Amino acid sequence: MLSIILTACFQSDYTRMVKSELAKGVRQDSILLGIKFGDTRDIFYGKCFDLNRAKLVTQGPGNRSVQYLFTDSVVHTQPTPMRLLFSPNFDQKEEIAQMNMEFTYPAWAPWNKQYQSDSLEVKVIELMMQWYQGNEFVMAELNDTTSLRAKVDGNRRLLIEKPDAQRVVVKVQNILHPAFRHSITAEAAESLTDKNE
Repeated sequence: MLSIILTACFQSDYTRMVKSELAKGVRQDSILLGIKFGDTRDIFYGKCFDLNRAKLVTQGPGNRSVQYLFTDSVVHTQPTPMRLLFSPNFDQKEEIAQMNMEFTYPAWAPWNKQYQSDSLEVKVIELMMQWYQGNEFVMAELNDTTSLRAKVDGNRRLLIEKPDAQRVVVKVQNILHPAFRHSITAEAAESLTDKNE
């Protein structure tokens, strides 16, 4: 009994969040602009073609991503132009398991303090809460790396990184996918999968 109590006491906020969310048995497969976990490569590019035709997105730099330019007035006090580049990671079945989203300010310059990644990170966190709702972000240590901001709702995990002074990267992952199952218990993953089949 004592070991159970001690284990519960020493679990991180992140671990408790994962266990609690998976125990609910709710799937959250929506990622962005109608794109979902499990969309095949063909479906993804078809959706991007439709979004491009609707003048919502364009091809990103180097043909490696999709660019979504928007003006935010929800988390910024003044309407502020933002750039989002996104690109999926496809698994062996050619289905989306992760979406990589890179946020920047188009007006970024080394001397513009208000457009540095430290300020941008705060706004991206607020924006992700607006877009995805649900749990707040907590600090998590994954794969013995530096601490990352993480948020889990059902099977959907968001991880936030600041690779440099300009960019904030958000990884949206399906933690039930084999590529990410190391971060949850097998029993919890099977339980959630069984409830949704």
